[in-house]
Amino acid sequence: MLTIKKHALKVGALALAMGITFAACSDDDDPATPNTRSKEFKLTKSATDATQVGSVKLTENADSSVNLSITLKASTKDTKHPFYLIGGSVATPTIDTLLKDTIPGNGAEATKVIWNKVKSVVVNGQTRKFNYDSALKISAFSKVYFKAGKDSVIAIGNILKSSAQ
Repeated sequence: MLTIKKHALKVGALALAMGITFAACSDDDDPATPNTRSKEFKLTKSATDATQVGSVKLTENADSSVNLSITLKASTKDTKHPFYLIGGSVATPTIDTLLKDTIPGNGAEATKVIWNKVKSVVVNGQTRKFNYDSALKISAFSKVYFKAGKDSVIAIGNILKSSAQ
């Protein structure tokens, strides 16, 4: 009887050791995906009408590059809506136009990618590292017009650093 108990004890210890060995060899040690950040900035009908009509979204990628996109909740089909990123804020604009482009209207929600996986920028002829934190230090606002040559703003809003003002 004592021999059977010793044998059972040895088999149990062996099973326990094998279980620990297999658990230690499991393949769940994949590197963790880095946390990425994003922030969305509201675009309204006008500086005095807070109805949200679109947004500008800043996102950080796993490789520390950044994306910036602009979305209009509604657009006019076959119309190119000019948009500008301007230095300063809606209340205190500067004369610096940071970017001028258009959003092609499709009769529904329309999105335009402004920056895609940007890691560096050129300032005064010098290439500088650019990331999510760098982008948030820019004082700017966005202004979208109905179409070129027509002075009717359809969306406006402070973005990046200016959104905190």
